[in-house]
Amino acid sequence: MNDKQTKKIKVLHIITHLPIGGAQDNTLITVEKLDRQKFDVSLMCSPEGDWLERATKIKALNFIFVEELARKIRLLKDFIAFLKICSTIKNAKYDIVHTHSSKPGFLGRLAAKLTGVPIIIHTIHGFPFHDFMNSVTKQFYIGIERFLSRISDKIVTVSKLNLEKAVDLGLEKRSKFINIYSGIDFSKFDIKIDAERKRKELGILNGEKIVGMVGRLSEQKAPLDFVKAIAEVLKVRSDVRFVIVGDGELKQKTLDLSKKLDVDSKLMVLGFREDVPELLQTFDVFVLTSLWEGLGRSLTEAMYTGRSIVATNVEGVPELVKTGKTGVLVEPKDVKAIAKAIIYFLDDEKSAGEMGKAAAECIHADFRADVMVRNLEKLYDDLVLEKLQNNK
Repeated sequence: MNDKQTKKIKVLHIITHLPIGGAQDNTLITVEKLDRQKFDVSLMCSPEGDWLERATKIKALNFIFVEELARKIRLLKDFIAFLKICSTIKNAKYDIVHTHSSKPGFLGRLAAKLTGVPIIIHTIHGFPFHDFMNSVTKQFYIGIERFLSRISDKIVTVSKLNLEKAVDLGLEKRSKFINIYSGIDFSKFDIKIDAERKRKELGILNGEKIVGMVGRLSEQKAPLDFVKAIAEVLKVRSDVRFVIVGDGELKQKTLDLSKKLDVDSKLMVLGFREDVPELLQTFDVFVLTSLWEGLGRSLTEAMYTGRSIVATNVEGVPELVKTGKTGVLVEPKDVKAIAKAIIYFLDDEKSAGEMGKAAAECIHADFRADVMVRNLEKLYDDLVLEKLQNNK
């Protein structure tokens, strides 16, 4: 590594593909806002995803597309991807390789180590293991993470509870970790909208309340639990409409269950939308039904807009959602508790407003995009300086 002041630090970020999601937003904000006077920034990913166009508009960003990079495990394609990553890293001689999420964290860190990259960093956006998987499989993934943590120079967590969990599991010693909250570009959420006009645009009239969730329709986000909770809420309140913003492999099952429970006339599944900041401001209650969650990007966005929050007590979520203060926590899969909490907010507008205000206040300072990027830049600078001193 060259210690000349004029030499830019070469940084490669690696992620699988670019669908709409928290890890992707975090990564794109980072590669966009890193100081180009100090850093030569590259992004490696597959040429797929709803945010690919957004990524290609980022100025002074070097793209490396690896078609075989995919979220699912496919041994042959994963091996080809690994070889391509190794070749790219070896030829480009990066100073820092920074990986995001599980698959890139495995392939990218291993490739970086084998090719002699001076600094290897990984961000845990969510653990690759959780309490709802087979115990043997869970221990296997924990073992892999322990190995990968050993070859990492620093591991970034997006919540303090995630950091504590990683240390408790023995992934690495505490000094190996640093918590940097996942930054969000809140400028999109600061724009005041005509919420009533937006409601009419959705076809929601006559003062109906709106209860919504935002997220990928996947096992992790448990959208079927949300649908089951709708049936429970409608037993008590009929003046409510429910909205799901997102898409995914469980979309058809979500629609089928809503018909089976006869709640389909009250549920709108909107798919992925670019107007999430506007849609959130129409919600009376925001619901997160996840079975596991690093922290939940849609959760922090909803809290920033002052929504009433009902969220499951998983991973990093209770770091932000505190029952009776910034929302209501419920246990995952407890459909009746989810419904009860929704009804509580619908019935008690005073408490809903007070907790929504408190939720917004706890997000404002720590989750801004510029704060995250400045913290990452300091981390990069500190690690580069440490390497230089060690090499003297």
